Amino acid sequence: MEREKALVKAKKKNDGTVYVAHWTHSIDNCPLRSKEGGRLLSKLLANRAASAKMGIKIIASYITVTEHDLYIIVQANDYASVVEFFLPLVPTQMGSFKPVLPIEEWTRIWARINRPK
Repeated sequence: MEREKALVKAKKKNDGTVYVAHWTHSIDNCPLRSKEGGRLLSKLLANRAASAKMGIKIIASYITVTEHDLYIIVQANDYASVVEFFLPLVPTQMGSFKPVLPIEEWTRIWARINRPK
């Protein structure tokens, strides 16, 4: 619930678009199987100041431990920044990132476009 509130608050400030990234890998390509991969993942998610310089705000990150899926929620002003931010994962991970809206915002939009005539 707190993460949802943070997402709504972030979007209300109009600091850019929120993206949900989904990355996955095989057991053999798990970044935590090597020191280098562990450092890569830690660097990507832990250094929020460096991320901010790239125009990325990390809102949350989650992992499904047994399925080797990463879910990372970020906010950025442009798509190109999101692509650049996730480039370090490309050699060993398969993924996608999609722009999302808080449900509250979507229901307001839906209500505006579906007014009775």
